[in-house]
Amino acid sequence: MDNWGELIALGIDTIIFGICSRFYLKYSYSLNLVERAQRLGINPDISNLSEEERNYVIYQGDVKAIGKPIKGLNTPDITGVVQRLTIREHAIARNASGFWADQKNTIQETYNLVPFMLKRGEMIIHILDPLGADILDLDTVHNKFDNSSLSVMDHVVGFFNGVRQRGIETTEELLKEGSVITAIGEVSKGLDGNIQLSPPSQGYPYFITSMPVSSLLRKLEEQKTTYRWLTYLFGGIGIALAVIITRRLWLERQAKLRDEELKKKLEATRKERRQNARSGENLSENERCVVCRENPKEIIILECGHVCICEDCSEGITKDCPVCRSPITNKAAAFIS
Repeated sequence: MDNWGELIALGIDTIIFGICSRFYLKYSYSLNLVERAQRLGINPDISNLSEEERNYVIYQGDVKAIGKPIKGLNTPDITGVVQRLTIREHAIARNASGFWADQKNTIQETYNLVPFMLKRGEMIIHILDPLGADILDLDTVHNKFDNSSLSVMDHVVGFFNGVRQRGIETTEELLKEGSVITAIGEVSKGLDGNIQLSPPSQGYPYFITSMPVSSLLRKLEEQKTTYRWLTYLFGGIGIALAVIITRRLWLERQAKLRDEELKKKLEATRKERRQNARSGENLSENERCVVCRENPKEIIILECGHVCICEDCSEGITKDCPVCRSPITNKAAAFIS
């Protein structure tokens, strides 16, 4: 089969098409949900909301820790409620084409958090499970890059291994106290009577972002548009590859049918010519077919090698040689001069 290249390309294209279409549907779904979500004002009355409206609400307020906030490790004057510490290794790696390119590997990533709430006016909403958010915006409060001091031997070994270390990057990010945050999720009343916002039980996306709602909608729209065009692109490539493969298979099938028909015509012509050339009256007993005793011996039986039957009789003999009873693996025309 000569279509392996196209089939592999079609398989890869199908995977990419599936990923792009999945993200397109995801962002389209999220965009529609955020557009239809119930927006809570400064002092909303939660009890007036229906069950469906409570399932997905938008609230914007100032971040305030419940209890003692987290102090920045390198900037103790900055406090927050969610802290992410990341250590990354930077290196230069040789790719498959032989070129060197930057590479980042996360060595360690840890989170620290304290309970917090969003406050606006007299309204206070406690935020639950912030790490479960689809979008969690944190501010970078510290970033440091330490260059690696490599010896000559390290450079030589790195050249042959295809990886050269550049250095270590340490990053500290915080969800700072006092920052204005837009939270989108399910609102409810806790056992202690406090209003809380948590990941939606319906599986809707959960957002804790520093963007206003309009910016979030614009970002989701841009992502939706990007993946829509990627879906169209890879869908079109897949259709083109499918057409090419189908056309090639059809042409191969047509060529095979023409070859089979030509073979049948040649076989019929050869058979007719052999029939016309028969002169059974002048044949000796040893030259006659051992089955019909009329036509000349025209077929050799393999593997035993006996030339013992005519072409007419060979059509009904498919298992054993009529002379030695050996299994028949193949038959071919024999020309005796």
